[in-house]
Amino acid sequence: MRGNVIIIGGGFGGLSAGALLSKSGIPVTLFESDTVLGGRAKCIEKEGYIVDLGLHANRFGDDGPAARVLKMVGQAITFAHKKDRTSYVYQDGKLIKRPNAIEDFLQTELVPEESRQALLQTVFAMVAEDPADWYEKALLQFVEQHTQDEHVKRFFRLLGFTIIAPDIETASAGEVISFIKNAQMAKEPLAEPVGGAKQIIDKLESVIRSTGGEIKTGTRVERIELQDGKAIGVTAGGRLYTASAIVFTPPIQHLFQFIKKDYFSPDFVSYAENLEPTSGVSIDFGLRKPVADMEGNIICLDPVVLGSFPSNYDSTLAPAGKQLSTWLMVVPYAEAKKGPTLKNALDSLRDFIRNLYPTFFDNVEWERPLAYLILDGVHLKVGQTRKDRHSIQSPHVRNLFFVGDTAQGDGCSGDIAFDSATKAAPMIQDYLATARNQL
Repeated sequence: MRGNVIIIGGGFGGLSAGALLSKSGIPVTLFESDTVLGGRAKCIEKEGYIVDLGLHANRFGDDGPAARVLKMVGQAITFAHKKDRTSYVYQDGKLIKRPNAIEDFLQTELVPEESRQALLQTVFAMVAEDPADWYEKALLQFVEQHTQDEHVKRFFRLLGFTIIAPDIETASAGEVISFIKNAQMAKEPLAEPVGGAKQIIDKLESVIRSTGGEIKTGTRVERIELQDGKAIGVTAGGRLYTASAIVFTPPIQHLFQFIKKDYFSPDFVSYAENLEPTSGVSIDFGLRKPVADMEGNIICLDPVVLGSFPSNYDSTLAPAGKQLSTWLMVVPYAEAKKGPTLKNALDSLRDFIRNLYPTFFDNVEWERPLAYLILDGVHLKVGQTRKDRHSIQSPHVRNLFFVGDTAQGDGCSGDIAFDSATKAAPMIQDYLATARNQL
């Protein structure tokens, strides 16, 4: 009999790993402490609205890691078709179109005319670079190798925002270069699934269940049980569940809530405890009538804000005649750890929206404010790139595997979770086959 696998966590990473393993014939049991699957991407239905937990970008559409996982398990993502993909940057008190095509860089109002040639040359230089040469160098270092123009530097904060790292003094140039090169090859740099993240979550769940896998929602794993340096299972709800391998999918910062530090090297413990995430706040709004008709996003870099009206391009997300709007403000982790900072950020985000749309709050039926000390598990700065993060298979507990947005996967945010699952699945299969042959 093939070994069984326990998966801790029902977010993008856990569901992807579960679907890939279950589809390959490996018995899987997935534990999710919440009653709803999705983790930091879970979705709720509220008064006729379908509301994701904040904004979730599916980078590269059909060419991206989310779509790749679905294809590997015989599914596909149906993406919303936007008529107008124009996004805007709020800068100097006005909304300015964000450049997409090369010719846009020579006309963009985001930099003065005399800076546009330097901007274009620096962007061209970036596309020609190998990301591997730049992972351990800051985005500012890359820019200053080509120009000292302060307007160009400000623009490159916008490129840093593509990986949720707008501070070019610390953002990894290699991670930004990787994103830009992948976006250049993809048919759609960004795409949104119809029905939000719920579509992806539901399809992965259906694959696990239809192939014999078991999903236990509302069941919190209390600890990972080890014996002779090997994981033998988990205790959940006071009961021991045995397994041949364990997949841990929460952010690595939470690992020692489940397992003693004694099993790991001091260097790894220090790394796991000090890995810096991104932090922030978001507010979802149900609006009684539309206040904007744009299908793209609104980006601001001071403060760092991303806004969207998802029901403009996906009418399934809001009742007829009404509108769903979602806003995110990124807060530096060091600041977010200070008690009132995230609450104050919510007030600042409301003020930002009110300044942009003076009548916005006259049309609010309901709002859902959320604060995240861990928004994305890893901030893609120098020292925390895909090359620096922890391996998928633990060198300390050989049958413990890590999947999720802090693991050694490619991409940014949820993309890391999807990609790490595709890397983990064959490793787990190989481990189980080797263990079986040794019996």
